[in-house]
Amino acid sequence: AESIDTALRSLEAVAPKKNPAAPRSPGAPTRHQGQFLAFIREYMMRNQAGVAPTHAALQKFFNLTAPSVNSMLIRIERRGFIRRIPGKARAIELTVNPDWIPPLDRPFRF
Repeated sequence: AESIDTALRSLEAVAPKKNPAAPRSPGAPTRHQGQFLAFIREYMMRNQAGVAPTHAALQKFFNLTAPSVNSMLIRIERRGFIRRIPGKARAIELTVNPDWIPPLDRPFRF
């Protein structure tokens, strides 16, 4: 037990400290907005056409209703993190500072 405790202390000494309550940069997306942006970026990078995800894909991944997905897209658009073209399907362009997009919390599959 003593050697395990020593090993844990040495790992803690070299591991980067995680501070979940760390303040975010002013103007940066909230945690949930960041996950939406991360999903959109990953989705666009992974598919050959480079198109944005459908509302249905966002609903499925985040387990949300259609109105909730639409509301989030409206919020992140108003904050200037994305740009959408009205009347055109999958017309989402990321306009957010790439440093503000966190890694996706969990992987997804097409």
